[in-house]
Amino acid sequence: MSSYCYFEEEENIKEESINNYSNLFESYYKNPPSLKIVLSEMYILSEISKNQVNDLVNEIILNCENKIKDRMDEINNKYKNITKEDAIIICSYTYECDDKNYSPYKFLNKNLVSNNRQNGLKVISKYLFIFLKTLRKLPRYYPDKDNGNLYRCISVHIDYKIDPLNKKSNPYLVGHKKTFWSFASASPNIYTSSDFLGKKSKLKSGTIFTLCGDVWGYDITVFNYFHEEEILLEPERKFVVEEIIPPFNEILYVRCKFENSCLVLSNELKVDDNNKINKNNINDKIENDNISNNKERTPSCKEEIKCVEGKNHQINKITGICINCQIMGCENGLSKHNFNKISGKCIFCLIMGCENGLYEHNFNKYSGRCNYCQILGCEKGLLKHNFNIKNGRCDYCQLLGCEKGLSDHNFNKNSGKCIYCQIIGCKEGLREHNFNKYLGKCNFCGYKANNNT
Repeated sequence: MSSYCYFEEEENIKEESINNYSNLFESYYKNPPSLKIVLSEMYILSEISKNQVNDLVNEIILNCENKIKDRMDEINNKYKNITKEDAIIICSYTYECDDKNYSPYKFLNKNLVSNNRQNGLKVISKYLFIFLKTLRKLPRYYPDKDNGNLYRCISVHIDYKIDPLNKKSNPYLVGHKKTFWSFASASPNIYTSSDFLGKKSKLKSGTIFTLCGDVWGYDITVFNYFHEEEILLEPERKFVVEEIIPPFNEILYVRCKFENSCLVLSNELKVDDNNKINKNNINDKIENDNISNNKERTPSCKEEIKCVEGKNHQINKITGICINCQIMGCENGLSKHNFNKISGKCIFCLIMGCENGLYEHNFNKYSGRCNYCQILGCEKGLLKHNFNIKNGRCDYCQLLGCEKGLSDHNFNKNSGKCIYCQIIGCKEGLREHNFNKYLGKCNFCGYKANNNT
């Protein structure tokens, strides 16, 4: 899976759509160039020697042809409109050269995030054109509605904090809109995707993106040179950062909600409506065998809480998901939640533990609110009121304690009134009268001593 990380380069990207440079692609519409010409020009424009280019292009095409030759029966059964040439074009994207920097997917994506947008597109325009044209012959893949997400893992931590000393910093912040400017590889199986995390000591390290909302891609597993499960997202897909959970056991979690955004070159490379699969009905269609060329549905065991083929559930300690059937263990009582000490949320299913009685609240001693769910503890009887000696009110909820019998009155020696609630203590039997020896009256409430019989 081409999970090469482009986030450092994206800091300085010129945020312009490919659509702004559609004139670069005009000459390819009627006579799309062959893969050999496309790859050769792409490498030559990158100032690689001609002899090296010939060897490199021949290597890529020959190896991809050999891979696809053995899979054509499988491809023909799934996709009626995909030719052998189409299959080789898609396969070429996933091919890795001995020098990984020459791999087509790296060349393509590196130029898609280049800060010199026009020059970058000139280098890859032909390859980008034939690759998009071929991809759009495939049906769109939407995540299974029982699972609902795609996962993308990278080997580094993305920048999620504002650096006031770095004006070029473009961190991921909750609520901000971001864009995947390049193609992005993902998987409906977080266990598969987690293979592309890095390692720090003996622990896996990196960032796990949970992709939700209007997220879809193309299932290119059968075309993948290594036959790895891969859902490929088109470039310039926009999303909102919904949540960030800081690194826990070296893994940073980012939840991204995708928006329905315009596709690049959509006027030039139109998508046939017959190739669009309605994500709301996808499972019903699969069960009725109405879609013969869509990816086979992964067996689900949510209804019976049983694993596939009579196997026992094997809950992955990193993802919380069964590696056989993809069920979320902690949501179904098959494993314990793993609550993050910083966010209070389960790192697997993102449930807020303290809101559901599964985890203790973490009350802030200054605000009285839970640091996780923001509930005011003293209002719910989960925390003692913190009454201020100056005004008699709880520092958290502003309740006047002496009025409710939750704290003592503080009676003024001169007026006899509580300095908090202004009640006259002796009048309510809360303290003794202060009788004036000359007048015989209480100095506080005016009560006459001889009235007391």
